Amino acid sequence: MLQALRARQPDRIAVLEETPCKTVSQQENTLILSISHGAERTGVHPGMTVSQALARCPNLQVRYRDGQAEQAVQSLLLKAAESWTPDYESTRPGICVLDLSHTRWLSQEIHLHAWQDRGLQMRQDMQTQGYDLRVGFAENADLAILAAHVADPVRVLRAGVAEEKHVLHDLPLTILNPSPPVLEVLSLWGIRTLGQLVALPRADLASRLGAEGLRLRDMAQGGKERLLSLVRSQEQFREVVELESPIESLEPLMHLLERLLQRLSAQLAASWHVAGSLNLTLRFADRSSHERDLGVAEPTREVPVLMRLLRTYLEGLTAAAPIIGVSLELTPVRAASSQPTLFERGLSDPNRFAETLSALEVLLGRGRVGRAELLPSRRPDAYHVAGFLESFTASALASTSDADQFIGLPLQRFRPPRPALVTLHQQRPVELRLDGTVLSVRESRGPWLLSGNWWDLRQVWQHEIWEVEDMQGVLYRLIQENNRWFVEGLYG
Repeated sequence: MLQALRARQPDRIAVLEETPCKTVSQQENTLILSISHGAERTGVHPGMTVSQALARCPNLQVRYRDGQAEQAVQSLLLKAAESWTPDYESTRPGICVLDLSHTRWLSQEIHLHAWQDRGLQMRQDMQTQGYDLRVGFAENADLAILAAHVADPVRVLRAGVAEEKHVLHDLPLTILNPSPPVLEVLSLWGIRTLGQLVALPRADLASRLGAEGLRLRDMAQGGKERLLSLVRSQEQFREVVELESPIESLEPLMHLLERLLQRLSAQLAASWHVAGSLNLTLRFADRSSHERDLGVAEPTREVPVLMRLLRTYLEGLTAAAPIIGVSLELTPVRAASSQPTLFERGLSDPNRFAETLSALEVLLGRGRVGRAELLPSRRPDAYHVAGFLESFTASALASTSDADQFIGLPLQRFRPPRPALVTLHQQRPVELRLDGTVLSVRESRGPWLLSGNWWDLRQVWQHEIWEVEDMQGVLYRLIQENNRWFVEGLYG
């Protein structure tokens, strides 16, 4: 907080909340969040009110924290940490823990002076940004944080050396970041330093302060081994090009896209990812634009495969104006490492299959290539066309599971239903004329009435369904729609 305000440590400064107080009495009762070393030596510590602090240090300067400046300083710290190692943790504001166990220089420089030189180099990197840095090295994260607090400016603490850990006993209790209620209880007990906290009996501390008390005592003793909550930045795999000369044909555009894909593929390989989909945006000279998401059947970062996918789509695209801008973005996903089972049959080349589907869609029109997926409707054969590479929706899976529960004769449907002439006697079918053949009805069952979409006059439908058997024992399904008869199929 102090460095975000560009305050010097020797000054006697206290930092309050970001929102200024309206009255003097409100400010006097405000708790102090952070103090400089000069104010700390006068007996002021975080958690005090302003009036308590002024009683101990009359010339104390009170300032309000700047949240935006603190975020900017933390971002600089994390950016510097990323240049030192890819494995680092943003522990809390002003503190960053680095895992250097996998760095190359650690295996070579094992002497104490090498650690000192590395810490001074880290400090110098932050000083060029105008901020001071203290560096502590240790075998676990919590001990390294304590080492940084006693660093001047670099300190190395070894867990097995008791003399080195003894220097931590004079550190103030506030560096452990205890909760305000626990800090208040410890202050009433007269506990101000880590050494005083460690001297308390462990069992009595647990019975009075619970799990947080034990955690603070373990941290005061140097902490335990724990996993770091590593920071993983969201890297964007995106290339944008503004063209000086407009593109009017396909081949120059494909050459440009190939160069963009090569750079993006190299970035994917460096981060151990593959492309799950592509987003292509084209800007035209008439100020219009075209954007399309292209799915990759089998995620890959192979440039020829992605180029074929783009070419297949662009060959069916017609532009009314030259292209003046291109944007290409890849969605990164983890490469699949699972092995198919023995009896599992899959596509030998899913991406080639996807290219074929794209070519067919260009010829037949969008939405006309795919598989039939049942709709959640009571209307027989209500379906829509879904992509072959899309997963089944929940409604389709539910309708499939419901269909598996029916037991009876299978129905061989005629698509489309065949028109027929039906003779009725007492409102029941007695004779059927189908494809020039006259069939006498021996038995009939029905009718069953189905209807739907009554709320939409353009899509309303009504069916009257009959099941009839001719003299040879053949079962037919008849439907009557708009006073017209159709044979929908045969049973059996």
